Amino acid sequence: MPATLPGLLRTALKEHLRPTVAQLVRDVVADEHDGERFVDDATEVLLRRIGGMAPHLSAGMTVLTLGFEAWSAVRGGVPYTRQAAADRRARLEEWRRLPGPLASWAQFYDKMGTFAFWAVVEERELGTSGAGR
Repeated sequence: MPATLPGLLRTALKEHLRPTVAQLVRDVVADEHDGERFVDDATEVLLRRIGGMAPHLSAGMTVLTLGFEAWSAVRGGVPYTRQAAADRRARLEEWRRLPGPLASWAQFYDKMGTFAFWAVVEERELGTSGAGR
């Protein structure tokens, strides 16, 4: 969702990324919190962050996220978002071990997915403000 893309294309890409980003959020916090009600808001935070990156970074994150979903389908027979939890963990762990930008991509979701989720939890449960804004 690079800022240089036309509005309709940016919107279409964002909607195509949303299910994968939401599942990544669920998976990176699954062992820490059963907070399904916070996933949609944390997903929005991440999508805003990706869309607000410098164009070359935003484009890279978008392509890698879409590529991860497609690659997961090749490796697991179905897209990442439709795989069983153990298979999703395996796919994500494979990318964590890959070199260069693929591992950095996985680290982004590990760190920012966790941060965005807990910022939303804090905002909703403790009444603080500013989650990802």
